[in-house]
Amino acid sequence: MKLFALIQMQGGEPQLSRETTPYPGHVHVPATILGAWGAYMVSGTGAQLTAINALPQVVGIVAVTESGSVRWAELDGVIAAGVRTKLNNWLTARGYPNILSGWTYRRVIREVFQRLNDKFEFDSFDVAEA
Repeated sequence: MKLFALIQMQGGEPQLSRETTPYPGHVHVPATILGAWGAYMVSGTGAQLTAINALPQVVGIVAVTESGSVRWAELDGVIAAGVRTKLNNWLTARGYPNILSGWTYRRVIREVFQRLNDKFEFDSFDVAEA
């Protein structure tokens, strides 16, 4: 599994402790949000990603899998109200436009990640699993 998330960072690395919340790997969109946050995809098991998403320095957006004929089919679902509220609170605090009700996760990721790097593309963004 993989998790799209906004994570506080230091020196380009997410502020995640592999000792406390182990995970196999991550990839960073080469951009920074106000110097302290980055857009990441983190790989791991469901339990690992749930633990990471529960951290206060993480704004998880959606977890995806590689199964099926559509890559990351979960991205085609409509963003859950609770996730949208958490994300909108974070966006508002930083002066970014809000995510609207009814948007798919694919659109949310594209909108948020492309604000950070206008060259962001789903097809070239991935992280290996363990």
